[in-house]
Amino acid sequence: MTLQLPLGIGLTSSASFANYVPATDNQAIPRIVQDVISGQGESCLYLWGGHGTGKSHLLQAACQQISQHGGTPVYLPLTTFSQHSPDILEGLDALDLVCLDDLQAIVGLNEWERAVFRLFNFLREAHIPLLMAAHTVPKQLGLSLPDLVSRLSWGGVFSLTALDQDGLVHALQKHAQGRGLELSTKVARYLIDRSPHDMATLIEWLQTLDYASLSARRKLTLPFVREVLQQQLLPHASK
Repeated sequence: MTLQLPLGIGLTSSASFANYVPATDNQAIPRIVQDVISGQGESCLYLWGGHGTGKSHLLQAACQQISQHGGTPVYLPLTTFSQHSPDILEGLDALDLVCLDDLQAIVGLNEWERAVFRLFNFLREAHIPLLMAAHTVPKQLGLSLPDLVSRLSWGGVFSLTALDQDGLVHALQKHAQGRGLELSTKVARYLIDRSPHDMATLIEWLQTLDYASLSARRKLTLPFVREVLQQQLLPHASK
């Protein structure tokens, strides 16, 4: 590898298949991702959808699962890495799983587009699973390299939709349970009503509440949660 790449960068330790809650239309997606990383069927998969639809969660859950089984994955959020040389992609075909998130970040960056094209070919030849995610389908990304657009569509291409409020409640309660917290439906809805309906933000809030709960030795009751949000997260929120 040309540069020393921190393989775990951007990974969220709480991301797993167990706490991923799919939208109604996406019930089969977690199993499809798991099939890809276990070597069944196609070796590449492309997920697309808007902000907060769980693309990053699935890619990170795949990395966590590979790591738990002794493999070496890499998760690359391209919004971060596209600011650097694409040389960091060299040698990734020696790993057990490659996940490229936010592919839209390399649109118009010719060196990056060519590097991802080469990486795709290397991984496919080596039978290394490749998971990719972006905000839209390959043909609408605006990539300038036609062959790369074609390659991105070779495997499965699946869209992800956002969770409705009940789904968000369920997902947030699963994350809370994973932290050993009891989160009532009433408190979960209170948090969701004051958030941008973005699981990443909600999980950050849950982490803050977890620390506050431990520090104050208090349960996540509605009065306590309201107090923490007003003091630490939403200082201007109305009571």
